[in-house]
Amino acid sequence: MLIKLAILVTHPVQYFAPVFRELAQQQDLQVKVFFGCNHGVIPSEDINFGVVFKWDCQPTAGFEHEFISTSSLKGLRGIQGIKLATKAVAAINRYQPDAILIFAYSPTFITVSTLLLGLTGHKLMLRAETTNEALSRSYIKDKIRQLFLSFYYRQFTHFFPIGTNSINHYLRMGVSKSCMTLAHYAIDTDFFQKQVDFWLPQRETLRANAGIREQDHVLIYCGKMFPAKNPLIIPDALEKLSSVEKEKTWFFAVGDGELREEFEGRVKLQLGERTIFVGFKNQSELGEYYAMADTLILPSQNGETWGLVVNEALQFGLRVIISDQVGCAKDLIKNIKHGWIFSCIDTLQLAEIISQAIVQPKLRCRELKSLPHPSNLATSVYVQLIA
Repeated sequence: MLIKLAILVTHPVQYFAPVFRELAQQQDLQVKVFFGCNHGVIPSEDINFGVVFKWDCQPTAGFEHEFISTSSLKGLRGIQGIKLATKAVAAINRYQPDAILIFAYSPTFITVSTLLLGLTGHKLMLRAETTNEALSRSYIKDKIRQLFLSFYYRQFTHFFPIGTNSINHYLRMGVSKSCMTLAHYAIDTDFFQKQVDFWLPQRETLRANAGIREQDHVLIYCGKMFPAKNPLIIPDALEKLSSVEKEKTWFFAVGDGELREEFEGRVKLQLGERTIFVGFKNQSELGEYYAMADTLILPSQNGETWGLVVNEALQFGLRVIISDQVGCAKDLIKNIKHGWIFSCIDTLQLAEIISQAIVQPKLRCRELKSLPHPSNLATSVYVQLIA
């Protein structure tokens, strides 16, 4: 018996594509992905990166898909969001699916689409980046959010939490644990393994060409540079290192955003020419910088529901230093073998951990079987469909 699955998502996301491709390969499953817009597959600006780009990892290849709109969803609220939602519902209804997997519960386009699809009796499942800890809210706002989400979640028959924080969120909103299947947030491990295999054998040469000594320690920041990511705590922490520690510390930054100029200037005050900011790099370009590094720092202070750069860094054999506001902390950082967790507001604690990282033996291998894989979600969805 052929099962038809519709998937609704805001736009092509590079991390979701392996899941969609794996689902599309199931013989008794027909899959079609409905994207709200085509951001990411045509050159367009990302507000937080502050650059125009498109992903170079083919985020729409290998599965049937349809774009509901070719205009960006940014700022699309109210009546416009509702209009786009009605177009999405009409397109999905024409497809006549047996079930619908929805990614996220916002923006308006997703929210209204979900409610309309629920009213028409569709079987709905949810995979969203949910947490209780990403943002601080007032008591009143928190209660309003809780009431709305408790109602909203009643539209779904099953949930796929991305980690421990996500499970706790659903439980708080009244979702039964029997209606959940844990599917950790994952990167395309096959895609990154090709970069691991290509770049890691060149590590010593790359470092030597950059002037990095064998005993030096390379810290790396990879991501957007804006306030929620809290990057400016890093130069504050570096300032507290001893002169000996600074002399053997390098800092790489991959990414861009509104804080880049200040971030770069303040790190250079501490480390001088051992500071390298390379700007935005696409998915296929990241391996060179991970291969030269020893420790990733992700200091986010809010809004980081998971932190997929941690998955990437672990696959390259790096240790990681992440704040207590990064969602994957409870799931991926089990002990010092993997890295350290610090309070996002504690500069001294971050400095002390950087000091520890500098003297730790270098890691160049990792048990990849311990890392979340995209197939976890694909398999979980498939099992629910055929159950």
